[in-house]
Amino acid sequence: MNTGLHGKTAIITGSSQGIGKAIALALANEGVRLTLCARNESLLTQTENEIKERFHIEVISVKANVAKWNDIKRTVNKTLVKFKRIDILVNNAGNLVVGGINEFDDKLFEEQLSTRLISAIRFSKEVIPVMKRQGGGKIINIAGVTGIYPDYKFLISNIINGAILHFTKSLALELSQDKINVNAVNPTFTNTDHTMKIINLLAEKENMSNEDLLNRFTKNIPISRFASPEDVASAAIYLASDSANFLTGTSINVTGGIISEPT
Repeated sequence: MNTGLHGKTAIITGSSQGIGKAIALALANEGVRLTLCARNESLLTQTENEIKERFHIEVISVKANVAKWNDIKRTVNKTLVKFKRIDILVNNAGNLVVGGINEFDDKLFEEQLSTRLISAIRFSKEVIPVMKRQGGGKIINIAGVTGIYPDYKFLISNIINGAILHFTKSLALELSQDKINVNAVNPTFTNTDHTMKIINLLAEKENMSNEDLLNRFTKNIPISRFASPEDVASAAIYLASDSANFLTGTSINVTGGIISEPT
């Protein structure tokens, strides 16, 4: 498939590891010039160097806390200075958070809200004028299946994922005449280091072995495994490609066949 991505420019938040890194690698494989953005400078530099060595494309990395609007503006400005355009924005920053209503405080909720939802809104607000001047672009929000099928163990993530999906649909309607497509990807549990930490934490809380808890979660997934970061990246590549030019305001569920609320 000719994706039409070669030579385009993308910003990917939370791209030093996990899903964000997988999306960066997949875009690099298509010849996309990249701005990587994350808080961990060491991992960010490693990812930047890996992409340059493997794909020989132009990459810059920006150490940034996406909860801070000045860091968002700095990331966008550095991208424009280097590449002169922004064709794709992937809002991926943030992680799954464990806890019910009595298991987190306001500080944690506000941190997650700023890192995931507010950062996606602010990054979009910064790149939209650029995309309008260029005649179009793609905004892709990485949400999560709990935004559709809430799980009581992940209350904060349920709330924020649901809000990201509504933001996606609302922004898509607003930009529908500007050739800016806005879509989302909803992964189920994805095989990353952070997910394994979540599994360890939940197993300890529920006095179970990691293996038993993994089996319980995968039992709810018809394909019987967690998603890989590459599974999620493939959906993002499709949404970024010319093949998805007629798709906006929608989301792709990368869930291995989950079609109802987990049990």
